[in-house]
Amino acid sequence: MEELHTNPTVQPAAAPEPTIPQKDPVPMRDRVLAFALLALGYLVCRFEISGHPLLGLVYGLILYGLTVWHYRGRMGKRSLGVWAVGLLFLLSHLLTDNGPVRFFARWLSVLLWGYGVYCAGGNSAEERLGDMFVPEFFKANVLMPFSKLSAFFTAAFSGGKRNWLKAALLVLLGLGLALIPLFIVVNLLQYDEAFSKLLDSLFSESLPEAVFWRLLCLLLAVVMATLLMSCLFGSRDHALSRVLSRESVAAFRIRRRFLPLAVSCAMLIPLLLVYGLFFFSQLPLYTSAFTGVLPKGYTYADYARDGFFQLCAVCAINGALYLFVTLFTKREKGEGVCRALLTILCLCSLVLAATAFSKMVLYIRTYGLTPNRVYSSWAMILLAGAFLLALIGAYWKRLNLVRSLFCLFVLLFGFLCLCDTNALIADYNVRAYEQGRLDSVDTGVFWELGDSAAPAAARLADDPVYGDEVKHFLSYHGQLSAFDALCHGIPGLRARSVCAPYRREPVTVHVRIQTEDDFDALACWYGEKGYEYCAGICTNADSSPFSRGQETFFELEQQPYDSWAPAENGMTLSFTLAVSDQNHGESMTNRLSCAYGDTLTVSLTGSADKGYTIAPAD
Repeated sequence: MEELHTNPTVQPAAAPEPTIPQKDPVPMRDRVLAFALLALGYLVCRFEISGHPLLGLVYGLILYGLTVWHYRGRMGKRSLGVWAVGLLFLLSHLLTDNGPVRFFARWLSVLLWGYGVYCAGGNSAEERLGDMFVPEFFKANVLMPFSKLSAFFTAAFSGGKRNWLKAALLVLLGLGLALIPLFIVVNLLQYDEAFSKLLDSLFSESLPEAVFWRLLCLLLAVVMATLLMSCLFGSRDHALSRVLSRESVAAFRIRRRFLPLAVSCAMLIPLLLVYGLFFFSQLPLYTSAFTGVLPKGYTYADYARDGFFQLCAVCAINGALYLFVTLFTKREKGEGVCRALLTILCLCSLVLAATAFSKMVLYIRTYGLTPNRVYSSWAMILLAGAFLLALIGAYWKRLNLVRSLFCLFVLLFGFLCLCDTNALIADYNVRAYEQGRLDSVDTGVFWELGDSAAPAAARLADDPVYGDEVKHFLSYHGQLSAFDALCHGIPGLRARSVCAPYRREPVTVHVRIQTEDDFDALACWYGEKGYEYCAGICTNADSSPFSRGQETFFELEQQPYDSWAPAENGMTLSFTLAVSDQNHGESMTNRLSCAYGDTLTVSLTGSADKGYTIAPAD
């Protein structure tokens, strides 16, 4: 056997080190988008839309604008169409003062934004809106926001040593980690009175509370930016291409049809027989809604309410039953029988919806419009339109039911967004009252309608019955500043213009303190007997006691609307001052009177032992 000879001085060659794959650099456009979405999220959380409705439109324009900028204008017509509908809904923040409409418009625009992003990435399985709309809408707004959660952090922390955005975010992270010990240390050091007063002078609210709320807004902004970036980049990278695909949805549609045809028909026949008996027994009573003739023994209110909500509920149940039978019934021989039964169900539902709507119209003619009556009528029209489309689609196969229902909803909800329904309600009630078709006007509804009701309400300012109440309503809305009116959109600007002649200037009360004792605070109570309100607590900025020779002042705004005070400048207003002291408690002074728009100077004299008095100063 041949021996092996090795040279101990020869070393084996070193294995090459594995190369680490380099990540592609993140474009600056993605980093800018990440921080822009973070800033948008912080603004949404920090400045509430409820107090400044026009911000909803501004935030929506920023979001849609950033999205178009992200795609560099390379979107399909379908995405642009969906986003156009979303922006159409957002116009409600500019055109109407209807809070519920603005709320639903805001969320629908966000959902349509998500679906538009899904389509812009080329993920849709169909060229036009069709049968895949529902699963893809669910996929775009429920699954896609969680498809690529790392996109925001990758874009925010990407770059080299010179990435100042990364450094800024790291600094913010360090500040966030310092918050817990900061809270503890600040609370412990507030035992010192000087340090506590210094914090109070620097911050309008306590430092821990101020920092906590701003940190919470920043945290929510990060969550919001993460979800939005996940939608954009998940759609671009087709992250969920195998989820809810056309093939899987088609297979599910086959599996979902488990209900035998005989069972479906057996479900429908008893219900239709009950409807037949119902129409036969109630024919003289319920057809009165179409003729306008009031049955004997009924008032308009009783007749209109009698059965209205029950009819609405029955129509909703019929709609759910129609969907259940249509979606889950097997394709078997004899489908014509089931189709005929569903046709009769749709016809019965249309008759019930028409009856309920006619009863509501009769009620409106007698008692006027309110927001709830408008919403109920709108819902009945939507439901009746859906049944009519279902009836047509059962016999006209070229009609795409999903697309038709979507267009119907956009049309009807777009009416609520673009037409200021609150203004229409107020205008209808006032016009009907002026023409004698209504015996009275519910002025309390004006407060529910808000700024939109001001132009119509101003026509009743000189009415002998409702003039005082309407003037007070106008004076209340006349207090809006130019900025607040702008934030309420066109209704706010119109209300400020209409209510300007009725605006009531506040009373300015200067108080000269000539007391023998120092005290902590002043509280002002004003109004009429039974309607007294506190104008607020007045203290020194540094929380020091009021001392002899000091001067301070109050501004007394108008009373709350439930006092129904006439809204005119020169109205007499009475008020009292309450002297608050930790050692002697609270002491009320005597009552004085003044007029709105005036400036009054009074002297506060006395002591805690003998009592305090106020009198007009010389």
